[in-house]
Amino acid sequence: MTENLNQSPIEIPPQFWGVRYNGAHFPGARGVRGVEGGANCQQYAYSILRHFGFELPDFRSSDLWDDTAHTAVSKDPKPFDLVLVNDEPKSFGAHVGLSLGQGLVLHLSKRIGFPAVETQEQMQNRDEYRFLIGFKTVLVRREQR
Repeated sequence: MTENLNQSPIEIPPQFWGVRYNGAHFPGARGVRGVEGGANCQQYAYSILRHFGFELPDFRSSDLWDDTAHTAVSKDPKPFDLVLVNDEPKSFGAHVGLSLGQGLVLHLSKRIGFPAVETQEQMQNRDEYRFLIGFKTVLVRREQR
């Protein structure tokens, strides 16, 4: 694991570096905007995607996994794909990270408390992430200016 986000093959904007884990800041929670005041894993990943022009609703993990209108299942993770892992083989309550390519995942977990870059293998070596649910590609990306 590395906390050094400089090692990411995708340049992570500075506003996403010092974000603390806050489980009450989940997608769709009242008053939650981006990563201000912290974020849970999903809010963190979605906020970065939105920064890069991707568009997706405020899905919880099981809704994200079931969705076919805004996302598609990917067999091989590409940069900006969402990575879902869990302590059991189901999408409900899954942890969500962001694929950076090269087998790396950027995620914000309660256990670590701040953004971290790990290999998928490192993540899955921990009991809470031992099951790979899968990868989702966000289908809509507006052009960057």
